[in-house]
Amino acid sequence: MKRKLKLSVLFVLVVAARLFAQEGEEKKAAFQVNFFPPLSTQGVQASDYTNAVSFSILGGVSKNITAFSFSSLGTYVVNDISGVHIAGLGTYAGNNGSGFMLSGLLNRTGDFNGIGITGLVNLADEMSGLQLSGLCNLSNGANMHGMQFSGLVNKAGGVNGMQFSGLANVANDVNGIQFSGLVNIAKNVTGLQFAGLVNIAEKNDYPVGLVNIIKDGEMSVGISYNEIGSTVVAFRSGGRILYGIIGVGYNYQADKEHFVTEAGFGAHIPIFSRFRINNEIRLQSLSDFSDENVLHAGLSIMPAFKILPQWEIFGGPSINYMNSGNTANDDMFPKNNLWKKYTDDRLQQVYIGFSVGTHFLF
Repeated sequence: MKRKLKLSVLFVLVVAARLFAQEGEEKKAAFQVNFFPPLSTQGVQASDYTNAVSFSILGGVSKNITAFSFSSLGTYVVNDISGVHIAGLGTYAGNNGSGFMLSGLLNRTGDFNGIGITGLVNLADEMSGLQLSGLCNLSNGANMHGMQFSGLVNKAGGVNGMQFSGLANVANDVNGIQFSGLVNIAKNVTGLQFAGLVNIAEKNDYPVGLVNIIKDGEMSVGISYNEIGSTVVAFRSGGRILYGIIGVGYNYQADKEHFVTEAGFGAHIPIFSRFRINNEIRLQSLSDFSDENVLHAGLSIMPAFKILPQWEIFGGPSINYMNSGNTANDDMFPKNNLWKKYTDDRLQQVYIGFSVGTHFLF
């Protein structure tokens, strides 16, 4: 009797130990099939399983996925996800991700290393690799290593690589390139900012935009005159090397198209503290606010002297192209030319001209 009691107690202890061991072990499965939680091969314990492959008719839940997942709606992973993951709406990982993620709306991980493609939003704490989205990429951590491409907005902590967006890029320190259709915003930039309109930074020597608000850069307001009689007041802004130009003015030689608008880009070549060479590409449109206009495009090379610490004069030769649909403007076209084509309804000419001016630096 005592022997049977001892054996019974031993059996209970062994079973308890076995159950305890199973409870403490990580649950793993090579394959998981889901309809929609908790209707899956792992039932209500699905969130406790690390699965190599997860296939979901609608949606699925796992603790980790290590190789592949597919879901017509979405996949939710409690911890980490790696491998290839495809979802009709979204893939969400509570911790880190790596590999390739493709979704119709959203990819969300902690740190991500790989390629994330989505129709709407990629969201990660830190990212290394490529993020491609139809709307925006958001990397909220310390650094983004790689590339972000979006139809609207990219946002990252620091950037080591490239941000490309249709509307705006936002980052802290940038080591690489920001390229946007409208605006780039950063702190310290080592590399290039290219925007269709505005670049904003604390420090950047190489902004390419019509307006560049650079804290450690240079801005100026000045007036210039060229060989066809255009007098323009312009705002120049940029970094130590590259800058943008926008301006308005008046041309007294045109037949009717007297109002001038100007836009362009320039590059400083520093020589001495008070002497440098300003190289500018400028496009001017002369208009009378009707269908008629005169197009004037020129490349100028202009030595510039600071007669005072904040006052600079400049001037030099330019090579220019002019195009007018109003043949009454033939008198404003310079007599010298490198090439010209005059017809009954259009005047075109390439010639050597000049530009001179002065501006106040601030």
